Amino acid sequence: MKQSSRRRTKGIPHVALISETSTAYGRAIIRGATKYIREAGPWTVYIEQRSLQDSAPPWLSNWDGDGIISRASTPRSARAILGAGIPTVDINDQVRGLRLPQIHSDHAAIARLAAEHLLDRGFHHFAYFGFPVFEWSVRRLDAFAECVRAAGGEFHENECTRRVSWGHQQSSWEGEVEGAARWIKRLPKPLGVLAGNDPRGIQLLDACRRAGVAVPEEVAVVGVDNDELVCELAYPPLSSVIPDAFRIGYEAAALLDRLMKGEAAPAPMQTIPPQGLAIRQSSDVTAIDDPRLADAMRFIREHACDGIGVDEVLDHLAVSRSVLQRLFRKHFDRTILDTITGVRIARVKQLLTETDLPLAAIAGRAGFTYMEYLSNTFRRQTGWSPSEFRREFARQRSR
Repeated sequence: MKQSSRRRTKGIPHVALISETSTAYGRAIIRGATKYIREAGPWTVYIEQRSLQDSAPPWLSNWDGDGIISRASTPRSARAILGAGIPTVDINDQVRGLRLPQIHSDHAAIARLAAEHLLDRGFHHFAYFGFPVFEWSVRRLDAFAECVRAAGGEFHENECTRRVSWGHQQSSWEGEVEGAARWIKRLPKPLGVLAGNDPRGIQLLDACRRAGVAVPEEVAVVGVDNDELVCELAYPPLSSVIPDAFRIGYEAAALLDRLMKGEAAPAPMQTIPPQGLAIRQSSDVTAIDDPRLADAMRFIREHACDGIGVDEVLDHLAVSRSVLQRLFRKHFDRTILDTITGVRIARVKQLLTETDLPLAAIAGRAGFTYMEYLSNTFRRQTGWSPSEFRREFARQRSR
């Protein structure tokens, strides 16, 4: 489709920025576009509070504006934008066959980054949990499978995933999770899984809990988008690939500026590589082949802050102390008690840096009976007293 190079006025360009404000990815796109507009503008910009599944504004097909940056997520919205005949840059490749200049995340690079991370952790079995109806998800699936197979890994197809609506809403969250739990339970372990995005990763973590599968010891999960609110809400916190949505927004605004001036698009599609991968607890592990050890690690992670000791771990597993100590020494080069203490200290660090709770309250929430014992253990592990650690973190954050 040949796009119009008309101008609404001879003065300031009037642009519609149609991107969701409900996700971290969408807000980063808007920030990137804003940076370009501040540098090259001014523009007057139409923007509203949106979710990704919202349809295009009904007035768009008759709009007398100068340009559009669009994250249209449905075929109907895409057709409305095409019908406007206005210079447009598409930044959402969920709709196939759009005859528009496009700037998207490099989905193959996203998948390769996740695959390399899981391969480095020693995993040999892999799977993908995404959305088969969306083009971006299919691209990530294909690239992830290709990468792990090229490295000698075994990729397991997901036959339980249902086709979701264009509104991104699962027909039943509970149904999806139950189906995923049955699927994940029958796959070989240890298993590395790439989730299509962060909310899909939360679903998979829930499915693993229902299936009685330890994360990350038996199944390591990596999401995409690094929405920190979502990733930290997950249990355990979700590792996630970090796309460069800010740059997508910036480059989209720069390309639209050229289109509005009558220039041709340099290429039909540009892809922006990810920034990196934020490693959190859901994949921060070395693959564990022994199911007894995986079960022990899950039990410790879930109950260390309840005040358990080595005896409770042994009772849970019904194995001898010498056998389990030998497994911990061989795989982690530390004792069972060291592992329990490590989980507690990690919880203390989190509470010191994310809350204003007094040390006595932190001790109770981290499984330490006495505050003095917490202080001594913390200093031995970190070289800091808890108060010093909190002050230093605050100082670094303020800088």
